[in-house]
Amino acid sequence: MHTSAQSSRWCLRFFITLTASFSLNGWCQQDTDQETDIYDRIWAAPVLYENADNPTIQSFSLIGRYHGQFWSVHADQGNASDWENRRRIVGFSSRWFKNFKLQAQMHVKTGDGSLYDGLYEAYIEWSPPDKDFSLSVGRLDYLFTGFERSKSSKKISAIERGLLVNQIMPAEVIGAHLEGQKDRFSYHAGLFSRSIEEEFDDFDTGAAAVIGVGYDTKLFYKEGGLHLDYLYNSRDTEGNAFRPYRHVVSLWHTGKRGRLEMGMDLTVARPLETDGQVWGLTLEPTWMMLDELFGNNDPLQLALRYQYASSNEDNGLHLQRRYEEKVTEGEGDNYQAFYAGLNYFLYGHKLKLMLGGEYARMDDAADDGGEYRGWTWFAAVRLYF
Repeated sequence: MHTSAQSSRWCLRFFITLTASFSLNGWCQQDTDQETDIYDRIWAAPVLYENADNPTIQSFSLIGRYHGQFWSVHADQGNASDWENRRRIVGFSSRWFKNFKLQAQMHVKTGDGSLYDGLYEAYIEWSPPDKDFSLSVGRLDYLFTGFERSKSSKKISAIERGLLVNQIMPAEVIGAHLEGQKDRFSYHAGLFSRSIEEEFDDFDTGAAAVIGVGYDTKLFYKEGGLHLDYLYNSRDTEGNAFRPYRHVVSLWHTGKRGRLEMGMDLTVARPLETDGQVWGLTLEPTWMMLDELFGNNDPLQLALRYQYASSNEDNGLHLQRRYEEKVTEGEGDNYQAFYAGLNYFLYGHKLKLMLGGEYARMDDAADDGGEYRGWTWFAAVRLYF
């Protein structure tokens, strides 16, 4: 819990960030007559080397992201608020021998003299010439199953992913992943260790596998794609990389027409230890309200999301760990949430400000303290290079 004075300090921190961003955007408006925009020059600075004609190394760049946010929970079960440095990641990305990418990033911490807080990703990707497929091997961010978990945190439209995807999907994994495309079809498959340490791990605890297919089909939109993903987790014990679910299936579609984009997802998962199941439906429309808010290619987007999750067993669902569980450690069997937010893009997804609020309710058939009704409010800055 935090006092109103502490909350005010966090709000002041976000306001300073907001003011600085608007000031920088105003500077960019004054710079539009110059050949290169100030944002382009800033984001070009981490590119330390680039030469497509070099047969050995074609590029070397510093990369990273910072996600900071103020959050505040107001629920029947209590209140809480704080500022969170949600993601602090730095590393490099490089291209070698025309066909290979080598990339590594680490989590950053402060306060105890050491910046290193564990490896985020470190992998080699092979993309053969004139072929529409790639193979990645190493420590990977798991972006392979379902609508929300197939999109990087750098580009998600809501400030946080939904309850069910956070409950059943892994974060980083060790292994190999293949993806490709043939005409209107796309495909991917991966094999991963069930364990992960701060750096790497072996396959002593068994393996998990994912496979998926996609097909370009617009349905009700001007363009779009339909996808089916399946995740299999092989063993009941040990292993910390994957959640305790043996089977996960996601059927999802993304579509776009004009200013409207829509994501729809139906996901079903079966736990390792029981014969029960959890399932969820997610609908996420976004609408580009303005192409230019202050007249310098800085669009304003409305983002909405409805999610429904259900379990056929008592206490099969867990409240969002990062925020809702700050006021109660609730478990239940039915969960609904509605999110609404605004995204202001100063430099596309590379620099954006986000405001959002989500109302959620958990029903608890077992009546053992899992019921929840409350709002979570967010104000966030998202940056990557």
